[in-house]
Amino acid sequence: MCMYTDMNFDDPINCLTYNAQRIARSMGRQMEIALRPVGLTNQQFSTLTILKHFKVISTLELADKMGVERTTMTRNLEQMRLKGWLEPAKVDDQRVRAFRLTAAGEKLQSQALPLWKEQQANFMEYLGKDTASDLVALAGKV
Repeated sequence: MCMYTDMNFDDPINCLTYNAQRIARSMGRQMEIALRPVGLTNQQFSTLTILKHFKVISTLELADKMGVERTTMTRNLEQMRLKGWLEPAKVDDQRVRAFRLTAAGEKLQSQALPLWKEQQANFMEYLGKDTASDLVALAGKV
């Protein structure tokens, strides 16, 4: 039994998935514009940042952290490898494919970081601290 009887679920504007996707697309477009001067997409920047944080990470773990399918992550990683931003990393389990940043990838991530921070500040200013904190907390639930 749904506790939220005050919401009209016959009206698509009340669809939670629709609204979450709208928010993600809007913020994603704004971040793409912010990162354009260094030639990175939002997804590429996030991938580089996660690799920088974890040093070495498997394709499967990275896909999980990025919220994408393993096959999508594999394609994205291959494109980034071809650009010289990351390279395969040796791990104990030879069945696992893992990666680490190259010097070029680390430099690019460092160049993009101030642009990302500036856009994050713009988001914070627009949303307000409480809404931004709620959004991060909500993401932690999924």
